Amino acid sequence: MTAVDTTDSLHVTTADPSTFYPGRFAGRVILVTGAAGGLGSAAVDRLIHEGASVVCTDVVGDEDGTGRDIAALDVTDRAAWDETLTRVLATHGRLDGALFAHGIQGPETTITAMPFEGWSKTMSVNLDGCFHGLAALLPTLTEQGYGRVAILSSISAREGNPLQAAYSASKAAVVSLVKTAAKEVATHNVTVNAIAPSMMHTRMLDDLSPERNAALLARVPMGRVGSTAEFSALATWLLSTEASYVTGQTLDLSGGRNTA
Repeated sequence: MTAVDTTDSLHVTTADPSTFYPGRFAGRVILVTGAAGGLGSAAVDRLIHEGASVVCTDVVGDEDGTGRDIAALDVTDRAAWDETLTRVLATHGRLDGALFAHGIQGPETTITAMPFEGWSKTMSVNLDGCFHGLAALLPTLTEQGYGRVAILSSISAREGNPLQAAYSASKAAVVSLVKTAAKEVATHNVTVNAIAPSMMHTRMLDDLSPERNAALLARVPMGRVGSTAEFSALATWLLSTEASYVTGQTLDLSGGRNTA
């Protein structure tokens, strides 16, 4: 079985600057996790082009090759979240929103063969990392009476993927966490939403076997992998003032895989 073609010529994999909204995020400060690559990096690029001051974080701090500084943030460490927030407020004086784009694929195996260490690590990064982030950031957003949070889930949260129990379960739990958080802060003009992509053009595809990639792609009616540009368009809308009456939702970005 052949591997998924990640050079699909039927769609654009990079954002067209003509689709940006210059000034949409002027004066806004947005924190992004998983900013060193993939979906997080694409969203950062669009946010910057639309006027945001973006605080880029990832598990290892570095310079990402584009000139952007990436601050180290271990999302599984609540103290690290608190320290990051303190630095953001000291530097920028405010925080207007956050995109949690971190995540790991986890073991590709049956439930009966799943190593508990792999299960625990996947839950720690994908779920606990979002819990700690919300617990750290929401008090600041609610106190100021404005905030937008978007969190990366997965279409597997809707359906479950065979041989991906840890990943699917962690992403399903993120959906419930988002619903709960959204209801708790709704009266403070703070929204919390999730995005559930199917297959996207990121290095995560390399973590799955060619057979698994082909099987997953066969479930996408559009017959192609989604682009990082398509993700960033949706994510930035959810982070904008325009998405003022949308909260507690999980928006599918699945090429028609889920239509429920």
